[in-house]
Amino acid sequence: MSHNHSHSGPCGHDHHHDDDSHVKPGEGDQDLLYSSIDRDRITTLNETVSGSGAAIIKTWDKRNDPEPELITDADDQLILHIPFTSPVKLSIFLLRPSSNPDNTPRTIKLYKNLPESAINFDDIPSLPASKVTTTLDSIPTVADTSEVISFPLQQVKWSNTDSVTIFVEQSLGGDNTGLTFVGFKGKSTGINRQAPQNIVYESAPQLKDHKVGTDSLASSHGFGH
Repeated sequence: MSHNHSHSGPCGHDHHHDDDSHVKPGEGDQDLLYSSIDRDRITTLNETVSGSGAAIIKTWDKRNDPEPELITDADDQLILHIPFTSPVKLSIFLLRPSSNPDNTPRTIKLYKNLPESAINFDDIPSLPASKVTTTLDSIPTVADTSEVISFPLQQVKWSNTDSVTIFVEQSLGGDNTGLTFVGFKGKSTGINRQAPQNIVYESAPQLKDHKVGTDSLASSHGFGH
């Protein structure tokens, strides 16, 4: 199977090992969007242990813990859909792969704002390459580094992000794919997308029959932009 995917940046992406010498123990990284992730709405397909997809969304001080680990079940394909509580602008994708180097993803495709109806193994693999927001390959294993790996993202592509869908098509050679930490750095707007309820237009009764609410993200943002 060919994996000659282009990178997210014009010159390819760079990955960096995190340096947290300036971070106090337990305090965490200030740009980590842990509190902006809607963990109750995380969807994981092909996980061995139910809930393990949400469990690898850890606090910064737990990022290097080998457990819990998300391990795929039937094969090495994985879909992990991560919604946010409010729109965010992403700058970095954080990853720590499996303690088994063979279970490291060969390639990771990141999709922005996919509709929940598309979160399945029928639709995502059949999406054209133009729908992929960012593709990551040449992913280091734990044999290369024991630290979390940082993948810079093109922020212009990742503004107004309501969700990120991670698709792993294949591991480096193992029967399964494994991840021990996934996270994001960036900025949150803190504005909930939910439409306001019970609004009365006293000064504009001619609008009484109009529906009130924000525009659907699906109409203003394509899958890959």
